[in-house]
Amino acid sequence: MKRILFCAVLGLLFLVRPAVFAADTRPGGQPAIPDVDFRWAFAVLSSQDGKHTVSPVTSDLTLKSGDQLKMMVELQRRCYVYLFHYNPREGLQLLFPYTFQQFSADYQPNRRYYVPRGESWFKLDSNPGQEVFYLVSSAERLKELESAYMKHETAAAPQKAETAKAVLDQIRTLRREHRELATPAERPVPIGGALRGVQRVDDAARFDIAAFSDEVLSTGFVARTYTIEHR
Repeated sequence: MKRILFCAVLGLLFLVRPAVFAADTRPGGQPAIPDVDFRWAFAVLSSQDGKHTVSPVTSDLTLKSGDQLKMMVELQRRCYVYLFHYNPREGLQLLFPYTFQQFSADYQPNRRYYVPRGESWFKLDSNPGQEVFYLVSSAERLKELESAYMKHETAAAPQKAETAKAVLDQIRTLRREHRELATPAERPVPIGGALRGVQRVDDAARFDIAAFSDEVLSTGFVARTYTIEHR
């Protein structure tokens, strides 16, 4: 990715509309059960004058070359979470699940999955441009979306732009189809009695970005898009 590089040594145009989840009810006045429920964290690591600062990414923002990014997914109940990265120069890449086979293997609630895995971070290279991250989740596996991405993965180079567009069109279609069906909400997760903001850290590789997580809930479907201007 835009030589968003794996740093081995260290590592939404559309946002889910805030809502009070408890207010949603099913017929008969019974509270709705969140079919989609997971914790999500997205963090940026910046360095200046030898000091590292880690901040949560909550909306679109501008970053510079050398800044680093990391995400985390933690299921609260079994649902299906997808994370894609796209930029015009290098195309489309699935970041989570690590492979679609993970859904039937290592995929369980109350376990933290980091993107990239372990203590690594993605690092923005010296090529400026736009980086877009698509976070999608559903109570059911999105087989058509998976198929569209697999077609992209196996496409010859001249067809990559077209197959990437097909995946992104599928995400937009899913969002339109579910816009009136889902009741989304998100619940910030308090750490030590208060929400944490920007953190200065000595060893950024070992900082747990779960400190920035929020709980994303919905009765059906969630979609977020984060656009990062890389300058």
